Amino acid sequence: MERVQIERLVAGGDALARMSDGRVAFVDGALPGETVDIEVVQSKKDFVKARLIEVVDSSKDRVVPACPHVADGCGGCSWQHLHTAIHMSAKLEIVRESLRRVAKLGDIDVREGGSVPIDHARTTLRMAVMPSGRMGFRRAQSNEVIGIESCLVAHPLLQELITDARVSGASEATLRCGAESGDRGVWLHDERGRNVKTAVIEGIADDVQVGRRAIIRETVHGVTLEVSMSSFFQSSPQAAELIVSAVNDAAGDAALSGEDGPIIDAYGGCGLFGATLIDLEVPVTLVESNKSACADARRNLRDHRARIEEIAFEQWQPTRAGLVIADPARSGLGKTGVSTIVGTRAKTVVLVSCDAVAGARDIGLLVEAGYACNGVTVLDVFPYTHHVEMVSRFTLES
Repeated sequence: MERVQIERLVAGGDALARMSDGRVAFVDGALPGETVDIEVVQSKKDFVKARLIEVVDSSKDRVVPACPHVADGCGGCSWQHLHTAIHMSAKLEIVRESLRRVAKLGDIDVREGGSVPIDHARTTLRMAVMPSGRMGFRRAQSNEVIGIESCLVAHPLLQELITDARVSGASEATLRCGAESGDRGVWLHDERGRNVKTAVIEGIADDVQVGRRAIIRETVHGVTLEVSMSSFFQSSPQAAELIVSAVNDAAGDAALSGEDGPIIDAYGGCGLFGATLIDLEVPVTLVESNKSACADARRNLRDHRARIEEIAFEQWQPTRAGLVIADPARSGLGKTGVSTIVGTRAKTVVLVSCDAVAGARDIGLLVEAGYACNGVTVLDVFPYTHHVEMVSRFTLES
């Protein structure tokens, strides 16, 4: 055991401290300014992963977790010990530090966007299944499932499912509801997101649709979207609204009008941006590898001048564009995705990133490729967690 002084929070949600031997220690559950006793659980040459044993001198920003399941070990919300008023400032600093450390860019304008409601807003949850059939969330950094009776962040339409449903034959379940439509659905699958046809769920009401093809209607920006259970969608309609608004501001009227050329919606999912931001007569090409999401996009963009390309964006043959909107998975664009964007010669690029480190890496790659980063807007769409959403704007330097 060693006593250390916590310096700051870092990407991934851990707190950073310095060991007596000079190595960096990443400590789960500690806060900046605290003096804590830690126990090393993983030791490397330059850093250690450590478990918090005791808080010797507590931060003024430390609070008692609002959810009782945190004490049970539920790993769903990693920052319930940090006062919610501090979440945005902590996420802003994590993004700035990632840009300095990963992209070597210290002069990017990083600004605060909006936040979603703290409690009872999430309309999509991915949960694990216990041997008893109850659903829960995994303990942090573990496969152990902690059963829960209710979830602080879940939308009220999902609470009944969490409490009463019992699952057999599947290791995970995705729950989704439409906040405005009242639609509810459950998809049973394994840890890799593969459908389990033989799985059964009991204890649910008659209105709950079951299966990966079940469709939930959700309204964003005044547009009603159809989203299949096996398609990606934002964590809540409020999250989608924030992201759509940030993308709208970053892209600008000229680019969204098609004035600068056709629009590419990369990793376009169910067509969220095309359906909400792009006028019906403006040409847009949506590139998406997920079959289910492409089917949704065809429905959601049926009245648009839209072409759906069912292919991984990294394998897509780029065509000339005026605007590229890219919303990749947590792993980000990477070199291949950036290369594909560069191949479009788009005057404007808007990048949506849901990981600070991957986002900073992609920003650095785009800058190296000749794009100027005009700023990053940080959104807090995952309350009580370290997860951050970034919307970045780029223009092609002549």
